[in-house]
Amino acid sequence: TPLALMQLTSIVIRIDNAAFVHRIAKNALALSEKFGSSGEKTELCVNYYMGAGHLDSYQSGANQLRKAFSSGLSSGNANAAFYCAGHGTHFSTISAETDLPSLLLQIDYYLRLLEIYKSEMAKKFILCYRETVSTLIDRGQSTGIEAKLSYGDASDPGIGNKLLEVFYFHQVFRNYWLGYSERCHHYVQKFCAISKPGHFFIYVIKFYHGLNTLDMMKKKKTKNYSKSAEVDGIIASMRVAASHAESNFRNKLELLEAEQRGLNNFHHDAMIFYKAAIESARKNKFIHEQGLACEKAGFYCKRMKDNEKSLMYFNQARECYEKWGSSVKVDFIQKELSKLM
Repeated sequence: TPLALMQLTSIVIRIDNAAFVHRIAKNALALSEKFGSSGEKTELCVNYYMGAGHLDSYQSGANQLRKAFSSGLSSGNANAAFYCAGHGTHFSTISAETDLPSLLLQIDYYLRLLEIYKSEMAKKFILCYRETVSTLIDRGQSTGIEAKLSYGDASDPGIGNKLLEVFYFHQVFRNYWLGYSERCHHYVQKFCAISKPGHFFIYVIKFYHGLNTLDMMKKKKTKNYSKSAEVDGIIASMRVAASHAESNFRNKLELLEAEQRGLNNFHHDAMIFYKAAIESARKNKFIHEQGLACEKAGFYCKRMKDNEKSLMYFNQARECYEKWGSSVKVDFIQKELSKLM
């Protein structure tokens, strides 16, 4: 059946067979359009975005998963529907498909529905996503709620590693954006220790781990050859990821290369890659990562004593972060702008 075929693809997909498995998954979707029920289509969507769907744009995945949520709920398949809701929220968070305040409203709508449908597992996942969004908006100062996912909840032996993996992923994501380098590094190690081979979210983690490692290297006056080699390995793996899912990973690869070249004082190359990363993020609608590339370019130009370009890039970063809806990042960039004015 199309569903059995799709379930198989979500299990066997690896970076070295991704293109082949993606074609099979697309065929399963096509078969389901002709022969599948609406309830099966929701299950199919769940399994597609657990695996082969990572090769499609994360923004389009978030949109499709929202549609599958509505379809699943109307057909009576609440479990699959709320999995789509959670996974779609995850996609939307990491891709900035929806601005953060709007995403928070969507999450709170899911939580209200879960008061009716009583799925504790789905609620735990969605609370994890909510805390990330609230933290990125204003550190939870006006958007936080008392109900949160704790480490104890996530590490409950009865739940399994999946929730713990999501918990670690979001700790990496939050702590990187808040500028907590050591915490970010800690949770990268935790995530990698339990993440399954072939899991495409590992490449998102590698992106933030690579940037975080480069940030830590900038603070050291002596060159760390082991960390340099680690960054080389991350960039090599990101090239492979970008070859399979360019819309999701091209801008990430380019920003890592810009930061590496800037650190090694290859000024001309660094600026080429910063500009490429900004353009790729803009083209693929990663507004937060467009802002991040502008922010990094601003700091690099500041280090090069080019305050005019630094000011230009910081202004662009602030504009991106305003569109994303992150007061945390807007305030951070505004402080940097104030220092230059």
